[in-house]
Amino acid sequence: MKKVIFLLAAMMVMISSTCLANSYRLVEAEYSVQAGDSLDSIAAAYMAKNTYGPREIREFKSGIVQLNDWLLTRDVQAGDTVKVNYWVSEAE
Repeated sequence: MKKVIFLLAAMMVMISSTCLANSYRLVEAEYSVQAGDSLDSIAAAYMAKNTYGPREIREFKSGIVQLNDWLLTRDVQAGDTVKVNYWVSEAE
């Protein structure tokens, strides 16, 4: 019986540490568009910061457009401020 209790306790510790290791937080950033920037280049730069898991560029760009609905009618221009959200591990 002691072995069973010990194994259950060990499993609970492993599960807890795995859950804690996989904690993420949302980062809400704003980026000031520079000359030569495009939505693709901005999305690529922030995808590199995203540690939640792999994402496709189209998905990431779509998320940026959702945060900045003015991007539905025109492209980014130098001087614009673009809101961008991405996820990072709490361990970082």
